[in-house]
Amino acid sequence: MRLLALLLLLPLTLAAQSGNSSPKHHVRLQVDADHLFLPVSITIKGKDRAAVDARVEAIRKELEKRFADQPGWELREISAEFARAESKSYVSRPSGGSKLFGDDEADQGDVTYVANARWELHTEADKGLKGVETLRTKAEGLVKAKSDDEKQVVGHPEYVLTNPQDYRNELLDLIKADYEEAKKHLPEGQWTLELSGLAGPVNVVALGGKRFEVSLSYRLAYVTPKPEKATK
Repeated sequence: MRLLALLLLLPLTLAAQSGNSSPKHHVRLQVDADHLFLPVSITIKGKDRAAVDARVEAIRKELEKRFADQPGWELREISAEFARAESKSYVSRPSGGSKLFGDDEADQGDVTYVANARWELHTEADKGLKGVETLRTKAEGLVKAKSDDEKQVVGHPEYVLTNPQDYRNELLDLIKADYEEAKKHLPEGQWTLELSGLAGPVNVVALGGKRFEVSLSYRLAYVTPKPEKATK
């Protein structure tokens, strides 16, 4: 409703005009991150495909249990795959030829299956270092220690802005203010404001640390009035 009211208040035409070569302008806000996350990935290998899949599922359930019923802490699965035959390089064969190992289970039964999964462990940005340490604790001990068939990688913590669309109305208010101020300094005539990307997402740029920039673009165009017909 606020957006509709804003559009009704603006004395402008919201339409993309063909051939309009007016420069694009931006309104920008600097905001703080709302979340921080810790990336975690696992790789499981084995000779039994079903056992590899079952192991990945067991790790998933363990992670879900560590985050269950804890407001402010969230587990997000980014990717996961079923076990597949591990790709290997071409190797020599007794016959003098070569063979590419893939899903070929018939090659002397020497097939290793591998599955990968990746998660992001999230918490609120204002938890800071203590939040990161808690996330690291939740990521500990997911794979079997000293096992060559199970690997885990815990990445670097990062801040993230998960709610950029929440700033859309504030950015539209800035566009309205820009438009009204520009009209005070521009020639009289019919000016239009083009918001052709209004349905698109708010643009986000990471500035480093907790700071992010959100922005929307717009164009100002001058429509030359039709010449008046000469009167006899």
